[in-house]
Amino acid sequence: MKAAGNLKIPTILIGNFTWHDIYSHFPESPNETYLIQSLAEEYSHATLQILPQCHLDNKIIHHKKEVGFIFNNAKNIKNKLISFLGKTAENKTLVFIYLGEHGTHAVNWKNIEENKDCFFLTRDPIKHPAIHLLDEKFSYHDLIASSDIILTKGGYSTLATAFANNKPVVTCERNDFYEFEAVREYLQNRQVGIIVKGAPFYQGDWQEPIKEALKLTVKNKVPLNGEIEIAEIAQQMLS
Repeated sequence: MKAAGNLKIPTILIGNFTWHDIYSHFPESPNETYLIQSLAEEYSHATLQILPQCHLDNKIIHHKKEVGFIFNNAKNIKNKLISFLGKTAENKTLVFIYLGEHGTHAVNWKNIEENKDCFFLTRDPIKHPAIHLLDEKFSYHDLIASSDIILTKGGYSTLATAFANNKPVVTCERNDFYEFEAVREYLQNRQVGIIVKGAPFYQGDWQEPIKEALKLTVKNKVPLNGEIEIAEIAQQMLS
């Protein structure tokens, strides 16, 4: 960005946070002032930062434009999914678990057996009789679009796809991720998700959070189509 600025070439930064936002809030940041200052200097040369929903703000980049979520297209294949899963999935709340490979090890999976009204499915490497493990025949995005509740660690892409398909989320609190502050504020203000504190979440104590999430609505609560807005902004800058 600095090089482009020196050449008078406009630059657009697209992101709901910058690495300066993240690194400057690490506990070790006082010992890395050169790195933090270098990042600030680089980002300050951006002509424009486009901020999708659920973003961190900063004082480094002067010109900003908020847009809707950028999300992956997905198909609702719930009927096909129920047919594949069998009768045990019928008339149940479909809960798609998406924690990632490293997020699955800390959960006490035995406790989810208490959720009698739910049918749990995942693509994560979880081996438990109460959870149906699916393979790559079912895409993550289609599973998000086809489930009733998304139970996740609250990453941006997962949230964007869930909300684009009008699905509420249940997510764990992530105190070690500064960007989670934006997630927390967004879920609470828009009322599109339930946040569970770390200990109950990893104990698999999900009955009440799932019940609360089922009461939430997402439709018309979050701006979408950020990619369309971005294309229009870029076109205007080029013309």
